[in-house]
Amino acid sequence: MSSSAAARAFLCAGGIAIAVHLLRANDLAIYDSIALASAGLMLVAVALHRPRLRAAWLALAVSQLCYAAGDILYATVSTRTPGVPDIGYLAGDLAVVAGMAMLAFGTARIGVGTAIDALIVTAAVGVALWALLLDDRVQPAGVLATAVDAAYPSVDLLLLAILVGILLVGGKRSPSYWLLLAGVVPLLGADAGYDVPSIAATVAGSDSGWLDAGWLGSYVLFAAAALHPSMRELVQDVRAEDPLPLRRVLLIAASIVAAPIAVAVEFETHGRIDVIAMACVATLLVLLAVARVLFLVRSIDVLRRQAVESERKFRMLFERAPIGISIGRGGLMSETNPALQRLLGYSADELASMHFLQVTHPDDRNLAEQEELDAGRRSSFTVDKRYLAKDGTVVPAHVNIALDLDDGLGISLIEDVTERRALEEQLRQSQKLEAVGKLAGGIAHDFNNLMTAVIGYSDLLAREPGTTTRTHEKIAAIRDAAVRAGNLTRQLLAFSRQQILRLDEVDLRTVVSDMDTLLRRLVGDDVELETEIADEPVVVRADATQLQQVVMNLVVNARDAMPNGGTLLIEVRRDGEAAMLVVADDGTGMDDETRAHAFEPFFTTKPVGRGSGLGLSTVHGIVGQSGGSVEVASTVGVGTTFTVRLPLASRRLVARPAAR
Repeated sequence: MSSSAAARAFLCAGGIAIAVHLLRANDLAIYDSIALASAGLMLVAVALHRPRLRAAWLALAVSQLCYAAGDILYATVSTRTPGVPDIGYLAGDLAVVAGMAMLAFGTARIGVGTAIDALIVTAAVGVALWALLLDDRVQPAGVLATAVDAAYPSVDLLLLAILVGILLVGGKRSPSYWLLLAGVVPLLGADAGYDVPSIAATVAGSDSGWLDAGWLGSYVLFAAAALHPSMRELVQDVRAEDPLPLRRVLLIAASIVAAPIAVAVEFETHGRIDVIAMACVATLLVLLAVARVLFLVRSIDVLRRQAVESERKFRMLFERAPIGISIGRGGLMSETNPALQRLLGYSADELASMHFLQVTHPDDRNLAEQEELDAGRRSSFTVDKRYLAKDGTVVPAHVNIALDLDDGLGISLIEDVTERRALEEQLRQSQKLEAVGKLAGGIAHDFNNLMTAVIGYSDLLAREPGTTTRTHEKIAAIRDAAVRAGNLTRQLLAFSRQQILRLDEVDLRTVVSDMDTLLRRLVGDDVELETEIADEPVVVRADATQLQQVVMNLVVNARDAMPNGGTLLIEVRRDGEAAMLVVADDGTGMDDETRAHAFEPFFTTKPVGRGSGLGLSTVHGIVGQSGGSVEVASTVGVGTTFTVRLPLASRRLVARPAAR
């Protein structure tokens, strides 16, 4: 049987037992059995469920044991020693107040303001009850009886205050919570009837059986609350309370108004009133009201300081945030931070009157997520979109948008991702080059071996006796094609950075100077070749042959960019800890898209049959394998500049003077 089913079963059994007890003229055996069973079941439930506020539930279980002990003493020794059962009852009252207080301040999270409100309501209710019911109570004789007579209503008022305090706290109540509070009500009623005989006489004449039903009902309900599994957490999702909510103000006002009304009714009905008692209670109410006002003022001051601090933190975040922030309703950018103003190039006043669509790229204005947001079908989304700055610049951005569906307030966090996109594009290009490089390196070695065989057999075939001149020409054509294929293989290996380098300390000035005659023949008469070579050595650790390949490829690329002639500049110099080789032309230049693909393998702007598309990618591979970098700057119609940077060698060579 589940715990919730056990709780329901005990409720049914307890109700039947109470009915049997009353029908059998207050059978004490049944009464005591219910009391002991309730106490035992509470202890078992606490051990079984192990709630978070275990001490509170143990105190409630102890209270049931004390009540049961008092009932047993009442049945056995009350005739000989009348005051002994009261010891058990008073101990039970103290335990139940302690347990309920721990539950109230732990589970229900009662604050100081709520506790004061509960005391005000309880005091007002106490005045009303005293005026209407307790003024003509019968005073028992004896010191012990007088103490008990004062203790019972005091404990009951404390329980009532705790009950009111828990009721004032918001949150979702569990079934165990309602069972527990339901058990408090008959306990308060039975105690009041026991303490004030006039109440019992008013409700049920001289019969006190309903008092037994009240006490037994509280035992059964307390045990059922403990048996239910929801006793682990009586109140969930407690909301942060306002300084003084309207519903609480109305409750306090109604309670305070009820007190003098009850006094007035008592005076009009019986013509008597205890002035001293009423003055004491009125003083208590005034003191509680003053305490509540002071606490309310303190709470408001705390909230004011918290609001100021929150506003300061918000302003600091809003003004100094590195990303753009826009706040407004209906799509208007009513409030924007400096980062967004710098991003879009508008002032705060200009943006305040603009709709976000006015600064959104036309192709990004009909986003499905934005339509769902406008229709209220979602409260937030994240999207990548483009904005249009005041100067017409397109700004790619990553945007987080949140909307308060209740009042339509929206906030957008706009992050400029221009740099991130550039880095992502560089990463994609790097991954693409790496993939093609691995493929090229994988096939280059096998292809080179095949070409070596073709060249070897061509040489052997050319030496065969009786070979005609025409046959020699064909064999030479085959051999020439194989040699050119071998050169292509070396370019592939250089591009893939798998070419075996013969590293040595080389003066970059010497490399360029030794190639001067060859380069001038290569560029032709319509291109003027200029060289600017540093006076001091520019020594790098690299493969001289590969460096010649770099210079050759850059010069050929520059020559092809000047079909109508022009000026080609080659510069060699030191730049801090790096050697620099600059090849600049004043040819046709490249646009941004062409420049972005310049170093990709097999990419070329030349007509079919005029280039393999491996020239610049080979340069990139050789320079990278040598530990350097290559950069390109180009403008359409102005020209192109390639800058190769290589690390300087650890020691300098005393090289021969470079030719000019």
